[in-house]
Amino acid sequence: MKLKLPSVHSLWISFVKVVSRFPLQVLVAIAATISWCYLVDVSRRTEEQLTVFLSVCNLALTLLLAVDLYAEANKLQAVKQWALRLGAALICTGLYFVLKPSFYLADVFRIGLLAFGFHLLVAFAPFIRNGSANGFWQYNKTLFLRILTSALYAGVLFAGLAIALVAIDGLFNVNISWRTYMRLFAIVTAGFMTIFFLAGVPDDFEELDKDESYPKGLKIFTQYVLIPLMTIYLAILLVYEAKIIVNWELPKGLVSTLILGYAVFGILSLLLIYPIKEKEGNGWMKLFSRFFYVMMIPLVVLLLLAVWKRVGNYGITESRYILIILAVWLTLITVYFLISKKQNIEIIPVSLCVLALLATYGPQSAFSVSKYSQVARLKRLMASNSKRDVDQRADVVDYLVDRHGLSTLQPFTKVNLEALETKIEARDTTQSRYSIKSKKTDTAYALLKIKRIGHRYMEHVRFVPLDETMVSVKGYDYVIPIESYTEQSTSTINNQPVIVERVRQVGNLKVKIGADSSVELDLRKLVLDAIKAFKTGKLKERPNGGNTYYLPKDSLVITQNLTNYELKFVIVSLNTSSDAEDSEELNRQLSYNGYLLIKVK
Repeated sequence: MKLKLPSVHSLWISFVKVVSRFPLQVLVAIAATISWCYLVDVSRRTEEQLTVFLSVCNLALTLLLAVDLYAEANKLQAVKQWALRLGAALICTGLYFVLKPSFYLADVFRIGLLAFGFHLLVAFAPFIRNGSANGFWQYNKTLFLRILTSALYAGVLFAGLAIALVAIDGLFNVNISWRTYMRLFAIVTAGFMTIFFLAGVPDDFEELDKDESYPKGLKIFTQYVLIPLMTIYLAILLVYEAKIIVNWELPKGLVSTLILGYAVFGILSLLLIYPIKEKEGNGWMKLFSRFFYVMMIPLVVLLLLAVWKRVGNYGITESRYILIILAVWLTLITVYFLISKKQNIEIIPVSLCVLALLATYGPQSAFSVSKYSQVARLKRLMASNSKRDVDQRADVVDYLVDRHGLSTLQPFTKVNLEALETKIEARDTTQSRYSIKSKKTDTAYALLKIKRIGHRYMEHVRFVPLDETMVSVKGYDYVIPIESYTEQSTSTINNQPVIVERVRQVGNLKVKIGADSSVELDLRKLVLDAIKAFKTGKLKERPNGGNTYYLPKDSLVITQNLTNYELKFVIVSLNTSSDAEDSEELNRQLSYNGYLLIKVK
């Protein structure tokens, strides 16, 4: 079977039809493509703003598509359709200004839940008020196959164009940078792939109700790929459940992932075989559909036990909230398909969509419930003096500040944390979520008198010389390249061995030449001075440098005398953590490369 890419003419005709049918979606795709191309070459602050914009473009694309499909299926007038479009556009515009994933990790979860909910909304939007189960299945089958086809065409197109660029680069020495390939990837995926997918979205929903076709490939895929995988999951889980009963012990957290994996594969398999399970010759499929939900009963019980164990010990977080909701949902879905004679498969995406959207905002959301649970847990820990509870305080503070902001700790202090948080965000020049979170967390520790235990996430920064030109070797006789990952290197000058060794405990460099005594180059002081300069917020960030900052050239040079030699270590790149304090921590986070210059006296 040969893969035939569409002709230029057919692509143009399809593009014109897509623009007339989905004008706002095409504008969103173009805006996302341009933003993604621009994202490759921007500063950190602009990068995070564009990342939020791209996330909202994804939400807008799916929500607008769901709105248009609903309007088409119900044959709404143009005025009503544009009113729905305007409402969807306003919702997404509001989300752009409300969501701050660079400051609060909770908003990263929100974006994920909204994307999940809006994608599911596309799956049933045309059938909210009418349509049959067969039409619903045929519609989603078409979308599923169109997504796969779009991804395949986009992959082939990108690979072909990328190889062409490599050929041009190699044959004509054009020196094509990696940014060009990233922009090409953005154009192909956000632009071509999106519009190509939209061109294949069904538009005759009445015809879908009459369609009885079933791709043979889907049956083979389900029979020989999904069901065997699901069987492996089931065997592992049943053996583990038997082990729990024999040993009488609570389940491990990993079992939740396995059960959800089994449920996903199983439900997907059932959805794929839905139209043909009742047909003659497919009795095993009908048996499988009943057998699956029967076997879900002990697995759901196991899942609920695993969730109860985690929540009972550590309270509710966003991930555990989602796990609880999925466990309850699986329980209800299992009961429904075991006792219901109708077995409407549309209930699966509808119920998941409603749950995802309910979990996003409001007092019942994953974030409100999790914040309440962890604040209550911190109050209990602060009231206790046991070592175990005292040791857990820092983890809860880290969670609350990272997910929900410093102001969530207001019940524990009289200081106006909302105003303090705004001031910290405004003063931070890096605009890095991890840098801002670090400052907020340190503030919280100080206000609540909590001692940090262990190592939390540290922001990695890179320093380079302000004058990024060639290293001058004038006045020196020998040059030795130095890399931090090399524990020890040996060279020879004037028949004398030169041994350069990294001191693991501190991170310094020890140099020994011939029979002379060795000397240590004090890298630790240089690094701490660089971190101190970074924390002032006055260092200039290199454009598109990925948290790279300029230091005066002399700040990255160490000069030392060794009997008959003068040593000069010139660092051209230094990577470390902005929070490195003690020697062990500094050595673990430190990496660098440069040149050791040697002059014979």
